[in-house]
Amino acid sequence: LQKLHTFDSGNLAILVWALAQLKETHPVVDAALARLKTPEICLNLSSRARSMLFLGFFRLGRPEAVDEIFDATIAAGSSVGASGYSAVMMSAEQGADGDRERRLQMAMAEEAQDDRMYAAIGNSLAIRLWKRGRSAEALQFLRQHKATMGRRRWSSVSAGLLKRLTLLVEGEYENDPSEDSEEALAELWEAPVKSGIHPIAATRQNEGPHAYTREFMTLQAVLCGAPRGDVDACMAAIEHFAESRSLWLKITAWEKAVVVHEVAKLSRPKVAIEIGAYVGYSAMNVARAIRPYGGRVVSLEVDPMHVTIVRNMVEYAGLSDNVDVYTGYCFDVIPHLLDLYGPKSVGMVFMDQKGTRFHTDLALMEELGLLADGAVILADNVLKPGAPLYIWHLMHGPYTTPTAISVREFLLQSEDWMVMGFYDEKADAVKTPPPTLNRVAFESDAFRKRSMFDAVAPSKSDWWAFSNRFVEGLVRAGCKPPVVGLHGRDNPVIQPHDIAGIFRRAGRLPPGAG
Repeated sequence: LQKLHTFDSGNLAILVWALAQLKETHPVVDAALARLKTPEICLNLSSRARSMLFLGFFRLGRPEAVDEIFDATIAAGSSVGASGYSAVMMSAEQGADGDRERRLQMAMAEEAQDDRMYAAIGNSLAIRLWKRGRSAEALQFLRQHKATMGRRRWSSVSAGLLKRLTLLVEGEYENDPSEDSEEALAELWEAPVKSGIHPIAATRQNEGPHAYTREFMTLQAVLCGAPRGDVDACMAAIEHFAESRSLWLKITAWEKAVVVHEVAKLSRPKVAIEIGAYVGYSAMNVARAIRPYGGRVVSLEVDPMHVTIVRNMVEYAGLSDNVDVYTGYCFDVIPHLLDLYGPKSVGMVFMDQKGTRFHTDLALMEELGLLADGAVILADNVLKPGAPLYIWHLMHGPYTTPTAISVREFLLQSEDWMVMGFYDEKADAVKTPPPTLNRVAFESDAFRKRSMFDAVAPSKSDWWAFSNRFVEGLVRAGCKPPVVGLHGRDNPVIQPHDIAGIFRRAGRLPPGAG
């Protein structure tokens, strides 16, 4: 305490973070908070340090401290950034105070400094108010927003949401032909967005105001190119946008889309968890498969701007009733899902985040008792850049019929694996992996980081050599799964019956399917 006045902003953030990890409520935390709220310290906080503080105080059970630092940041004229908004938005979404979430969303909209981003964040806020059971307030917000902001910060998503909420709250909607016809609601293609929000991803931080351009252009492509409420057309518009511009997007399209859809359709989960929402392509794919069976998609995404895009995308596709989107890191959000949906509620998990996190996030769900017996687990990018410890977890843990599905990567024409298995609640816990597999995981992470930066990105031959070493490492560790699909076949296209065959071998094929 006596030396705290010598700590700079970065050291204060590290101190709070360390105590939060230890769950230590030391008096120095309050002293650090007081110092962090001073303008000279607050202004010098980096985006990452500010995010660490928000997460640290959240994990210490101090949401009021999160708000105090947030307010001090705004008062000092400093930006919060996507990392900071990720943490504060997660804290607000998990709290009971809807007014707090509204205030934070609108602060993020102002910091975005772009009219279309402002409109999308406003739509996201209205959706969240509706999800909280505050439909009348959501409707009032949209009406005020339309009256004060006009077309400049309004979109076809806003118009459709206004109509839906009006019908929900008032039971009828009086159509204004001059404003609400299909022609008037049609989205117009505009220049790319220019964001004022500092992005999370290190790969995007040198892009300045264009950090979220491709993602918002993807949303624009859907609004301009697909009919409202047509989920198949929305997904096709995303694919066409990327293919027509040779613009790679991190989406599970082509054969990967077949795998995701068929796994969801055959598993028929009550709740399907998706980790890594990006622009909402997979959330829509899973939702269209399980909606006929009353299933719900719960999509987790760490980047608050991606969360905004997904909520708009899902609303436009007519799936908001079946898809919930939450902000934050898995470590913080997954425990909240137990409160929301209950034990043994999750019948499907699709993971598309950092591959070397798959097994730890899965283990957390097991520990909390979220997984239903027989829940199907599916993960993407397991070969490139690789998730060796996840494969070990399925091969030597409480899972049956672990299988690698070999498919083409979207737009890249290279092989990747999607690996799946079925949870067996009566099976023994996972065995400890050999140390050599940790080395494979280390190399996987190194390749993932290299692939994020053009200057040091691996070549095709680098990837080929890495893939061979990866598979050899699995063989040496005794955890190479059976492979179906692209591997060993000429120009294959994965078919629904390939997935049905995996379910059949596991004894999990629904009656009348396949």
